[in-house]
Amino acid sequence: MGKVVVAHLGNGASMCAIRNGRSIASTMGFTALDGLAMGTRCGSIDPGVLLFLLQEEGLSPAQLSHVLYRESGLIGLSGIASDMRTLEASDTPQARQAIDYFVHRIRSELGALAMTLGGLDALVFCGGIGENSPAVRASVCRELDWLGIALDEDANRESRTHIGTGSTPVLVVRTDEEAVIAAAALEKLAAVRAR
Repeated sequence: MGKVVVAHLGNGASMCAIRNGRSIASTMGFTALDGLAMGTRCGSIDPGVLLFLLQEEGLSPAQLSHVLYRESGLIGLSGIASDMRTLEASDTPQARQAIDYFVHRIRSELGALAMTLGGLDALVFCGGIGENSPAVRASVCRELDWLGIALDEDANRESRTHIGTGSTPVLVVRTDEEAVIAAAALEKLAAVRAR
């Protein structure tokens, strides 16, 4: 699997194009505000919106920062919650709109990252939403046969590890960020002690 897109979807969300184990592109930018909409963070946004909020609405830079980091994303789009479980349980149009936007941005980024890779050998879902929302995974993978992606409905509903039936494997991988951070810290400490 030389060309992989990892979709880490949760309250924080990003996607990464990986070629032969090395990251070559990401949805993240200079800060975590770029890319996908998240629980409370805006994701990619037209800079004109920022100018409007500063010039026309009179927000201070501190107020604008608060809005972009704490009052945007799923909570800002829905006006209900930043938690996907709450949105999926809601029958309001606002909740549906927030979910649809979230999925649309994931699909757009998946296409861009697959293009950057020159194809796709696997799609990996992880993070709280990626691991636990069969509905989001199904919506993301809808009509992606052109990428070799098709889902086994039962496997997806049960959140099994292998949920694809197409030529491109689709996986659900449990995330353990704390273990990765701890391992990296131990590696750095070992290198310092070895000096």
